[in-house]
Amino acid sequence: MNLEKLKEKLIPILKKYNLEIYSIRTKREFGEKIVEILLDTETMDINELEKIHLAYVDTLTDEDLDPSYFLELSSLGAERPLKTKEELKKAVSRYIYLESSKYKGNGTLLSFEDDIILLEINLKGQFRKIEIKFGDARKMRTAVKF
Repeated sequence: MNLEKLKEKLIPILKKYNLEIYSIRTKREFGEKIVEILLDTETMDINELEKIHLAYVDTLTDEDLDPSYFLELSSLGAERPLKTKEELKKAVSRYIYLESSKYKGNGTLLSFEDDIILLEINLKGQFRKIEIKFGDARKMRTAVKF
C-alpha cells in the first residue's frame, strides 16, 4: 500500500471543496489497522465529509488500499497542533494551549517574532503578558475558549 498514491487520488476530490490534506498515516487502534487521513479544516459538515469519503472510496482499488485496513477520513478540528514557526505565525490572535518550563496553560497568542512567543494569560482575573522562547515550548496547540 502506497500512501503517496492514496494522497494523489484524494487531492483532485479535495480541490472541488477547496480543502487540503493535513496528514496521512497508518496507525493501529484496538488491534485494527487504519489509514488515517486528516483534512486541514477546523469545521466541516458531516454530510460534506461523507460526500468526499464516498467519492474517494469510488476511486480506490484493492491495490490502492490493503483490504485489511480501515479508512478513516476526518477533519483536523479546532484544536490543532502547532509544531512549526509558520503554524505559530498563522495562529497569532488565537487562543492556544502551551507547555514550557515557564508556563503550562492557555492564553491568547499576541505575537510571534524573533522566536519569542508573546502570550496573554489570565491569572485569577488579572491579565498578564509573558514571553516564552520558541525553543522552550514543548507542546502547543490551538484551543477552544469557553
